[in-house]
Parts: sequence; structure tokens; C-alpha cells
Amino acid sequence: MTFPPRAPSTAGAVPGPRGPVRTRFETDDPDLAHQYLVETLDHDLRVDTLDGGSLCHQRATGGRFVVDDLRLPFELSFSAESPGPLIVQLWAGHAERTLGSDHAQLAPGDVLVHAGAGQRFAARSSMALLRSVTFDPALLAEVAGGDPRFTGYRPVSAVAAGRWQRMVAYLVDDVLGEDAQGDDRVDEPASPLVLSNAARLLAATALSTFPSTTAHGTTGADRHDAYPPTLRRAIAYLEDNAARDISLADVANASRVTVRAVQLAFRRHLDTTPLAYLRRVRLDHAHRELRSAAPGEDTVTAVAARWGFFNAGRFTGYYREAFGVLPSQTLQNQD
Repeated sequence: MTFPPRAPSTAGAVPGPRGPVRTRFETDDPDLAHQYLVETLDHDLRVDTLDGGSLCHQRATGGRFVVDDLRLPFELSFSAESPGPLIVQLWAGHAERTLGSDHAQLAPGDVLVHAGAGQRFAARSSMALLRSVTFDPALLAEVAGGDPRFTGYRPVSAVAAGRWQRMVAYLVDDVLGEDAQGDDRVDEPASPLVLSNAARLLAATALSTFPSTTAHGTTGADRHDAYPPTLRRAIAYLEDNAARDISLADVANASRVTVRAVQLAFRRHLDTTPLAYLRRVRLDHAHRELRSAAPGEDTVTAVAARWGFFNAGRFTGYYREAFGVLPSQTLQNQD
């Protein structure tokens, strides 16, 4: 199992606010493979003779998260410190990780929280094919409030593990676009709002996939604070900031209560969630833009992306449910 390789110029850095980038490195030259691993891992690295194919590393960067696909046709061992939450899926071969007193062995199909932010671990892999995901640790607080932490390393269920794998595949294949050549950016990069939403979706899915402190129930103080003034403050904040990159933690701070109190207020008084309410506000803005768009000067995809909808099919579904027509019909038949 490996820590996500990173270019020498960014070694040790937490994923930052860069736009989507796809890169690829592949070699069957043993010397180049060893040099690449030394430059990208460079922590107590030990690797045997390249055997069984070429070293291949593909990276998809989404600003605040990084997904690395690795083919490692050899025995590899090293140690490192993770800059952010690191989750690994093993597709083939064998891998193991030691983190403090916890030692985990992975078989093909396994998913594991490999390390948390700032945690040092040791890893070994043999003829491994794997995918690793690391992301900005601040995302966990943004989606859950407080200081959420993983309390276990294995998924809570096989269903949860499958959901995690599908979600990551979707982000890599659809949100970040098709493979680029070399260091080129994707042809139509996702907007900053789309990437921010995708990053928070990643963190939220991680918290629901693995045991964490977010499993604790709502407190009495949360129930007391989930009253109409809290809801009014939250709604005002959402409507005033719909065009901005905002998180559930931002809404809670503006409402002067906890994340759970905000969630409970929306559920209790509107039978919805804060993020579903925000989605409807953004749909309204998209609807107005489509109605006022000049013919031939805008597209449904562009309008959807500006308002944070990174899946065209889902945007169309949400839009039709809200307004009874397809977004393309609104664009073609402006008042």
C-alpha cells in the first residue's frame, strides 16, 4: 500500500485550491522507476527489482482532493506522514499498513482509512494495483461541524464500501473529465463551485463510510437551538450567499448554533435539509439565467456549472422536478 506519490515541487503539501489536473507517469525502466519512487516517496524507501510489468501512476487533482491510481509490479516498503485523511482501495496484489499499534492487511476489494492528517505510518505492497485518495482535513469540519475524527479504519458495511468506490470513480471520470495528456489540464475544467461541492461530497461520503465521531446523537442543546429564529438566520445566509462556495459549517456559524441544530431546524420546520434548500435556491437562480439568456450565447451546461451542478443528468432531473420542464426548453423558449 502506498502513500500518494507527489511531484517533488509539492512534496509534503496538503491538496490546495488548484483546478482539475490529470497527469500520468509510466515506465518499464527499473532505474527510472526507482528514481521516480525515491523522488515522490523518499521515506525509508525499499524496492526490489521491477518485475511483472511497468510502473504506472495516474493522478487526478480536484483542488482540495487528490486521487492516485498506481500499478506497482514489485515488492515495495516505505514510511511516510500523511498530510490529510488518506483512504486506499486495493484492486489486486497484497498490501499492509502499520499505524501505531494498528496493523492492517488488505486483500483485493478492501478499502481502508490508511492514515489521518499528520499521522506517520509504515507500508508494504506486493504486485499491487490500487487507488488512494487524500483530501484537505478541513473538509471534515466543513461538512460535519466541530472536529470530526475517524474512530475505525474499515468501512461500516460492504454497502458503504461500494458507495465510496462508486463516488470516487464518478469524481475522477465525470467531474474531473477525461484523461489529459502529460501535464495538460482537462479541456473543460470544472468551475470552482463545482470542485468545492465535489470535495465536500468526498469528505461527507468518507464520514458515512467509516466509523467516526459524527455517529453521536443530537444533544439537548441542539434541539433547543433548532427554533424559528435559527431557521430564519440560516435561510437568509443561504439566499444571500448562494453564488459563493459555502459549507454547512458556514451556515451554522452564521446562525450562531451547531451544524446539528441547523440540520434539525430545517427538518423540523421545513421537512428538508439545509443543502437541499440551498440546491433549490441555486436552481431558482439557474432558472432565471436560462430565461434571460441571449440566444446562442449560453448553454445549459454552463449555467448549471456556474451554480454548482456538476452532473448534467442530475441537474436536469432537479430542474424538471422543480419547474415541470427541461432546462433546454427554458433556454429555447425565453420569455
